[in-house]
Amino acid sequence: MIKRRLVEFGVICFVLTWVPWGVLGVLGVNPDEGAGSLVFALAASGPSLAALVMWLRYRERRRVVRWSLVWPVAAVVLGAVPPLVASAVMGDLPALPDHAASVISGAGGVLGAAAYTFLAGPVAEEFGWRGYVQPRLRGYFGLLGTTVVLGAAWGVWHVPLYFLPGTGQYDDGLFTQQGLTFFLELFPLTLVMLFVSERLRGGVPAAILLHAAWNLTQELVPPLGHGVWVEFLVLTAVAAALLTSWTPVRRGRRVAA
Repeated sequence: MIKRRLVEFGVICFVLTWVPWGVLGVLGVNPDEGAGSLVFALAASGPSLAALVMWLRYRERRRVVRWSLVWPVAAVVLGAVPPLVASAVMGDLPALPDHAASVISGAGGVLGAAAYTFLAGPVAEEFGWRGYVQPRLRGYFGLLGTTVVLGAAWGVWHVPLYFLPGTGQYDDGLFTQQGLTFFLELFPLTLVMLFVSERLRGGVPAAILLHAAWNLTQELVPPLGHGVWVEFLVLTAVAAALLTSWTPVRRGRRVAA
């Protein structure tokens, strides 16, 4: 039953997202202006809307969040550190204040930047990926299996953006180092989100906060160029450390969670 519902979720999610994005691309509509921006935003909410459809249809029980100060801090730190470290390694931190000010100004100020950061991606996606799909995948796979399957689905879902003019992915290009690292980073990022949402029991709110911290920090730091590889390595190291600390030791040997 769970497998069938996951497939059903996937069909709803991809139809809600890929069809509108495809129409925008075929018609050449700018996703940043007028009605195009509304259609784009609704399509980008495909994962969360699909989760809503599934919850309403099957009345499934949702997991309880354990409210504490631990997972909010962990989510922000884990989301912000890799881009900041990469920027520091590339020697770009001195340019960060001016670049960040320009980004915030272009978003309509601090409130505009904060609203866009939370809605465009985190809220639009995480009720689906981390709220619906992740706990159901965990019924079949261990930590690494869930990371691979969910990370792959998350990546495939983003593919149309590379063919839609007006998006950041289109500007980066699919067959570039930015395009390659974008997809590679989704796997360790998925594991880090597993940690804050499941291990720290922050649930969807923790995933939203981490996703927002990751997106916002990437926007605020100057373009990384070749530093995207440093960012990927730092993120992978963080994910590996969390995986090691998560795996309990019993009777002298490690047991997968």
